[in-house]
Amino acid sequence: MTYFPLNTGAKIPAVGLGTWQSDGASCKLAVQTALEVGYRHLDCAHLYGNEIEVGQALGAALNGGIPGLRREDVFVTSKFWCTTDTSKRVEMALTVSLKNLGVSYLDLYLVHWPVSSQVGDATDPPGNATTELKKMSRRLKSIWRAMEALVERGKVRAIGVSNFGISQIQEVVSFARIIPAVNQVELHPFWRQDELVKFCQSKGIHVSAHTPLGFPGARLGSSGNLSSMGDDEVETRSQPIVFSRSRSVHAPMLGTSAVAVIANRHRKTPAQVILRWGVQRGTSVLPRSLKPERIKSNFDILNWSLSDEDWNSVNTMEPQLRLIVSNQSYLGENGRPLQAVNEMDDVDFH
Repeated sequence: MTYFPLNTGAKIPAVGLGTWQSDGASCKLAVQTALEVGYRHLDCAHLYGNEIEVGQALGAALNGGIPGLRREDVFVTSKFWCTTDTSKRVEMALTVSLKNLGVSYLDLYLVHWPVSSQVGDATDPPGNATTELKKMSRRLKSIWRAMEALVERGKVRAIGVSNFGISQIQEVVSFARIIPAVNQVELHPFWRQDELVKFCQSKGIHVSAHTPLGFPGARLGSSGNLSSMGDDEVETRSQPIVFSRSRSVHAPMLGTSAVAVIANRHRKTPAQVILRWGVQRGTSVLPRSLKPERIKSNFDILNWSLSDEDWNSVNTMEPQLRLIVSNQSYLGENGRPLQAVNEMDDVDFH
């Protein structure tokens, strides 16, 4: 395993398993497979609705399922969903996640989004049609103070943020006693966010890439614009999570000739090329897949490198298109929340 240093003195694995939109037995199998392959980072969030399943798989691995595996060998991340009274609920939310995951501490706890809602909490994310998501600037300081208290009490080893931009990071840094260790954001060749990555790195904040392979389900038109093929909605075991996406760069990104040439040269898959690009850039990557063979394939990116020519080719891919747009990712055009969708099992995404 390759690691990146954090400003806490700890280290974060370069490759982690994303668990968004993984459910039930498929989630447990994915986590089990990942740990057996060699993954040592599990990226979770209470909003995903599957921390119990992740905890069951992790517990089995730690209790003899993988001989010699110890809790300190596995880097576990979770995220806090913000509500109106968030500063008082941070510790409660953490307690719920710790119980579900079956661990006594988290290696990393993130503020999930720089928005808050007037209803819902960590165990009941906003799902009401009247839910209004607001920027959380007014209560960000109190939230961060509560996050810092978790570190001081030894309940989490590091704290950070997710989906924060430069101005929001600057705001946190202006009053933080503990500087964020990580900013987890959408990163892939079609949304590189070079300025944000450089800014975070200049502040000693590690950047993790969620959605490193984009999403499946849409196509790139001849004009270079994305045309949506619509959400693939599949009935899930539970219905509380509100999340959506309206377009995709997964297929065109993996199907570009530039990536294909590099993949053929190294005898790797297009997904491996893109993930290797992310790691070589200095960011950890968090691909998600339910297929055991793809989980294994996504991990095979650590013992080879892209050449300068390869790097420049991937690093200049166009267009630059963001998939998840702040609170617009949660509400449809008619103002109603969109239910989380399950993607096809034979593709990778966060």
